[in-house]
Amino acid sequence: MYEILTLKSKIRVPPRSEDQPMEDAIRLKIHEDFIGKIIEGKSLLLGLVGIDSIDEGVIIPEDPSVYYPTTFRVLGYTPNLHETVKGQVVNISEIGATVSVGPIDGLAFISQTMDDYVDFSKNALVGRKTKESIKIGDTVIASIIAVTTKGQMKIGLTMRAPGLGKVDKKKGLKKVAKSTKGKSNNG
Repeated sequence: MYEILTLKSKIRVPPRSEDQPMEDAIRLKIHEDFIGKIIEGKSLLLGLVGIDSIDEGVIIPEDPSVYYPTTFRVLGYTPNLHETVKGQVVNISEIGATVSVGPIDGLAFISQTMDDYVDFSKNALVGRKTKESIKIGDTVIASIIAVTTKGQMKIGLTMRAPGLGKVDKKKGLKKVAKSTKGKSNNG
């Protein structure tokens, strides 16, 4: 989920930035220090939306930099468990499918790519019974089943539930497995 987050921080502006306007130097430092980072163990910061306030700078003895208490807004991405996402397959391997989901990539292990036994074959994942395939460039709908934010943000995906999986480009809908005629569940 994308959201606008309001943050407050003391932005350290080094003396080498004195030749540019203060707000530009602060904007640059916010970008360097915050964008692309994970905060509070849950949100990946994507971009600066705006600076709300810059208070008077503080100088600390033996540090030539000026610290400006600043309130600013950033765009953050927080993946939520069980959130449904749409993405594009960017890599296929024996492990599974890597799916680009906006600002990050998620991994659907081979067992989570479809509700069938799946084989890796010629840069595609192919269902044994359904013969459905997933390959690089396919658009898929998945559900987030795991989120890790240690070091870098990673998400685990599944495409096995009804309504999830490869999107039919012509119809814009997920392909539904063909029903098997003549089979009975009565034993």
